[in-house]
Amino acid sequence: MIFSQPLLSRLRPALLLLSLLVALLPGRAHAAPAPPGALHRRFFGLLRQGDSVYARKQGYGSFARALLYYDRAQRLADQSQDSLLLAEAVFARARVYDAWNKEPQKTLRYFQQAAQGFAHLPGQWRRYYYARFLVAHAYDKVPDSLHAVRALRRLGRELAAAPDTVRRQVPSTVEMAQSAVQARNYGLADTLLRTLVRRAWVRNDPETYNYLDDYYLVQARLDVLYRRPGRYSPYLDSLRATFAHAPSPPDREYHGRLLAELLAAAGDYRAAYAYANISRRTFDSLNNHGDVAQMRQVLAESEAQRQDLEEARLAGRQRTLAGLSLGLAVISLLSFYLARQARRARRQATALATANQHLDEQAAEVGLLNKEIQHRVKNNLHMVFSLLQMQERRTDNEEVIAQLQAARLRVESIAALHNQLLNGADAEVNLAEFLKGLISSVVGCLANDRQVVTHIQTEGLRLPANGYLPLSLILNEWVTNTIKYAAVEGLFIEVRLDVKNGPDEVCIAYADNGRVPATAAVPGLGTQIIGLLTRQLGATLSSPAGQPYHYQLCIPHSHGNRP
Repeated sequence: MIFSQPLLSRLRPALLLLSLLVALLPGRAHAAPAPPGALHRRFFGLLRQGDSVYARKQGYGSFARALLYYDRAQRLADQSQDSLLLAEAVFARARVYDAWNKEPQKTLRYFQQAAQGFAHLPGQWRRYYYARFLVAHAYDKVPDSLHAVRALRRLGRELAAAPDTVRRQVPSTVEMAQSAVQARNYGLADTLLRTLVRRAWVRNDPETYNYLDDYYLVQARLDVLYRRPGRYSPYLDSLRATFAHAPSPPDREYHGRLLAELLAAAGDYRAAYAYANISRRTFDSLNNHGDVAQMRQVLAESEAQRQDLEEARLAGRQRTLAGLSLGLAVISLLSFYLARQARRARRQATALATANQHLDEQAAEVGLLNKEIQHRVKNNLHMVFSLLQMQERRTDNEEVIAQLQAARLRVESIAALHNQLLNGADAEVNLAEFLKGLISSVVGCLANDRQVVTHIQTEGLRLPANGYLPLSLILNEWVTNTIKYAAVEGLFIEVRLDVKNGPDEVCIAYADNGRVPATAAVPGLGTQIIGLLTRQLGATLSSPAGQPYHYQLCIPHSHGNRP
């Protein structure tokens, strides 16, 4: 809109009022912050203190004490909002979860955040490559060998194209080969060693990894398991020396376990049995000590502090949004007043402009209200999930824990669906990604030490709009039942999910490799929930003869929702 000069003169008081409102918005400067240099020194001083405690590796107690320093550093990073400090803080937290080794999904998420943070910082390429390797390492712990190998290949190609001066300053190339061996991709491990590593570059680093020790370990594993299967490797002697001088119980348990595996593969069963016994006793000592409970408590308190900080930042943003809304309301009123003044000269044109402006404001308000509602729904679902999780930690009753876990997973299924619908541009859900994420959440919560392999086959289709929530809850019950009760012959629980599109219906077939029990189980709450949701979908649920825990759910196409 083009204003005349008299109209602009009337607008000046309004602009002054708007400037005053902006100055009074929440979150403006109060006390002067600490100088950046001083804050950086305090931050990295805390990191060094935490690293020195972490490097002792005298059981979980060392890692719990290191986390106390890292949490203080995290608060400084949140205070400064400095990109480097935020990346370093989340990287330190990821290392603690990596050492804790009981929540691999959190380990993966934190290392991914650290890699993303370092990627955009000039001069931080060493940390960036190191964090990317640790992402692949975390995938292997999930376990997700496919993504681990894919990440190692991508990083290996980038480093192979770099000059020797760069590769020499990236000592984690040895650990990349180690992760490839751990994923049983021996050819990739051998290639990484040949193309990226020179023996003269490899040194132990007590602050991160014993790279030289792991170099001998990788060579020994490749010799015994890949290059000359079943034959003794001279690198095993170096590995024995590493075990004899292991500086901490976790290192002693780790190298003893691998020595037992490799000596058995090389045919030296007596020595393998001796190292296996030492490793088992060390493992029992580490896990039966009070440090485990201390570590669990410290991690829970740390996560609670992070959540409180996030909620405080969210409250600040909401106050800022309220102030901006007030400013917008004032601007709207002033615009209406100015439009009335201008209408005396150009009544018809100004009336049309005012009407258009009013419609735009209504559309903006509706959009803002919708976002606020969706945001509150998301927060409420997260709060319910957190409350269930908190209650789960406070009880020792196994039955209560199981019921709380089941309720928490149902809430998480609803939250995951809500998140995908909220983020989708046209409110459509990627069925394959949705199913993978849902099963991954259940496995991450319940699998514990059991290894679960999933096979998902989907066609390019979508369900009726009202079919995703019931399906997510039904699938949650199936996967939960499999992980809790499936007795399998081998080491892995295998879950198969096939989604096929027919002319009149979408059929979802679910199966696992668990044995059928001799006596039929008594139907529980989960069975009742599945039945109710099946009727809600207007679907049919069946099981093949002799396989009562394999299911086929067929959902008819609703009118207007065909793929």
